[in-house]
Amino acid sequence: MKTAILRFCAFVAVALLGSLDKAVAQDAAATPSQSEATAEAVRVTGVAPERLSQQTLVGPNQQPEWTTTRTFGTSRVYVRPPGTIAIVNFWTPEFKGGQDEHAFRHEVEIGLPYRFQLDLYQNWGIEDGKSFYKGTSVELRYALAKWGRIPLNPTLYGEWNFNDNAHDVWELKLLLGETFANRWNWAANFTFEQETGGEREREIALSSALTYPVIDPTLSVGVEMLWERKTAKESRSHPEYEFLVGPSVNVHPTRSSFITVAPLFGVTEDSPDVEVFVVAGFKIPFGGPPGADEQESTAPASMFGR
Repeated sequence: MKTAILRFCAFVAVALLGSLDKAVAQDAAATPSQSEATAEAVRVTGVAPERLSQQTLVGPNQQPEWTTTRTFGTSRVYVRPPGTIAIVNFWTPEFKGGQDEHAFRHEVEIGLPYRFQLDLYQNWGIEDGKSFYKGTSVELRYALAKWGRIPLNPTLYGEWNFNDNAHDVWELKLLLGETFANRWNWAANFTFEQETGGEREREIALSSALTYPVIDPTLSVGVEMLWERKTAKESRSHPEYEFLVGPSVNVHPTRSSFITVAPLFGVTEDSPDVEVFVVAGFKIPFGGPPGADEQESTAPASMFGR
C-alpha cells in the first residue's frame, strides 16, 4: 500500500513539472525579451527644420526660389535657372538740390545652361523735363558653382553699354549672395565701371542688401546701402564719394510677379538727397527640359535648414 502511494505521488509530481515547463516555454515564446521590449519602447523623434516657400530649391542649380527674381533694388544675386525668362523694368528717380533726373531700363533676362545668364537692356531717361534714348546694354553672368557649393555663391558679371549720344561704358561685377538662419537673405556687389572715351569717367562701387520675410513668400522688408567712388581723367586724385542707405520692400503679388522699392537717402555731400530704386517684373518658363547632365536632383530635407 505504501509503495502504491509513493508511486502515485511521483506520478503527480512529474505531471506538474511537465505542465510547468510547458507553460514557461509558451510564455517565453509569446513574451519578448527585456531588451526587445526596451527597443520597442524607445522612439527617436525630431522636428523637421522649418522651410520657407522662398527657400524651396529649384532648377538644376538647386538654388532657392528667392534668387529667381530681383529681390533687391541695388544688388543682384546669382543667375536664373536655365529654361526660364524674366521681363524686368527699372525706374530710378534721383533728387538733388531741387532738381530731379529719371533713369529707365527695360530688361529681358534669359537663364542658360551651365550656370550662364544673358540680359538685354533698352535704356532711356528724363532730364530737365525732356526724355531721351540712352542706348542698349548687353550683360552676361556666370555662377562658379551650383548654389551652396561655394560660400556666398560667387557669380561673375560683365556688361557693355552701347550708348547713343555718349561714349560706351563697360562694367565688371562680383555678385555674392547667401541665406542666413533660413530667413535672412543677403547680397553684396563689387563693381568697377569705365567709360571708353571722353572724360573716361571711372566708378568703383559697393552695394549690399539684407531682407527678412515678414509674410512668406509675399512680403519681405530690409535695408540696403550703396557706396560709390567716382573720378574723371583729369581729377583722379579728387574723387567724389556717394553713400546712400535706406529701407527696402519686396512684394510678390503673384508667384510669378514681383515689385521691389528701395528709397535710399544720401549721407555725404556728393550724394543725391534721395535716390529711389524701383524694380518690377514677372518670370515665365520657356524651352525644353535640361540636358542629361543637368537633371534636377532632390535635395535632402536637412539642406533646407542651412
